[in-house]
Amino acid sequence: MADRLSITPEENAILYLKKHHIMELLSYLTCQLLYRRPDKPRDFLLNMLARIKIAKITAVDYPYLMDDSNLISMFEIMDPTNQGFITPVQYKEALKNLGLLDPDEVIGEDGEVITKDDFRKDVNRRTLKIWSAF
Repeated sequence: MADRLSITPEENAILYLKKHHIMELLSYLTCQLLYRRPDKPRDFLLNMLARIKIAKITAVDYPYLMDDSNLISMFEIMDPTNQGFITPVQYKEALKNLGLLDPDEVIGEDGEVITKDDFRKDVNRRTLKIWSAF
């Protein structure tokens, strides 16, 4: 009965992974591998980890999977009629697809639209937030 308050090894492992954002890091590295398909994946991963470390120390740009031109293209795909905005539902799906939506985060569907510039800035902000956690 006294052990009910203690956590299991599995729970302890989950807490560790969450605390250090390990799953996000592995997801990012996997995305980079699949996107770039380097001939030497181990060397590529070591290089990416070194770039992340240098970026954290020197405050230079982190190695993003998607640059601004990619984000603009993504936005334009969601806005095929060139209205200049997307809906909150589209925005939420884009964030989910990019791995930038927290599981418990709620995106309001109150009719407020998201412009291309807002989309780009927020995706970059969310990406930087993830990087700074590593």
